[in-house]
Amino acid sequence: MNRTDRLMAIMLELQARRYVRGADLAEQFEVSLRTIYRDILALCEAGVPVVSTPGYGYMLTPGYFLPPLMLTPDEAGSLLLGAAFVAEQVDAPYKQAAETARKKIEKLLPDGVRQEVEFVQDSLRFMGRPMARDPSLEVRLTVLRRAIFNREVLRLAYHARHGEPGVRDVEPHGLICMGGIWLLAAYCRARRDMRSFRLDRIDEVTPLKERFARRQDYSVRVAPSPPYGPEEVRVLCTPEVVRWARENRPLGFVGEEEHPEGVVMIIRPRERRDLLPWLLSWGAGVRVLSPPALREQVRDTAASVATLYRRDGEAAIG
Repeated sequence: MNRTDRLMAIMLELQARRYVRGADLAEQFEVSLRTIYRDILALCEAGVPVVSTPGYGYMLTPGYFLPPLMLTPDEAGSLLLGAAFVAEQVDAPYKQAAETARKKIEKLLPDGVRQEVEFVQDSLRFMGRPMARDPSLEVRLTVLRRAIFNREVLRLAYHARHGEPGVRDVEPHGLICMGGIWLLAAYCRARRDMRSFRLDRIDEVTPLKERFARRQDYSVRVAPSPPYGPEEVRVLCTPEVVRWARENRPLGFVGEEEHPEGVVMIIRPRERRDLLPWLLSWGAGVRVLSPPALREQVRDTAASVATLYRRDGEAAIG
């Protein structure tokens, strides 16, 4: 911490507490007590009314208020990201309050800081429920945030859900925490398009020391297009499960229609196999109406599972 930042931090400590001992300040800022004496003297020479009381410590003259706080880009970005998250989660009055607070903070920022804060907001977003703290991801998040800020190409050892692990060279643009899952939004040079990479599927990250030109039209504040596939799937949900199926709608959900036996959900998954675990999780409560090929796939998979458990049961009896 440089001296200017330390002087501001000392002023904040004095404003927050009635008395502050010099020894406590020295320990907090990891400097000598003599350095604190010089810092207090510098504040007094600058017109800050610091009073020293033997046996108690330092205090600000009652009635003295600090000028508006000067926030760093990271501090302002954190406040604005928090306001944006609150605005997406609460009802109208609190949403309006969060938006008003965001505008007030933005107006107070100098132009240079405002530009950096806007970059932070274009590169980081929280959606849905908060995520649980995962220490194993913190180091990786730091590397990815630095690469986004520096516009540095990364090489990912990535393990997709379907297929063998592979290597991807990507241009990182943003990080999104969606429903408790961290995603890296990046331009994939192999696919020649923007892609999302789950952080828990990235086995290794290697900076390539190569810079890229950020796509000016990209921002995490703009919701990405839903991951729709070309094929329409229609599934019938019985009345017993329809409420819970709505709570856990799969990616590619388009809409639903009433049906004499329940509700028909219309889904356009990127691939059929992406939908298979969701379909099987509901047992007999969800039935595929179309396409026929997916009906057969669900039937064959369910038969394989039934055979496996039948064999296990026979082995246990034997």
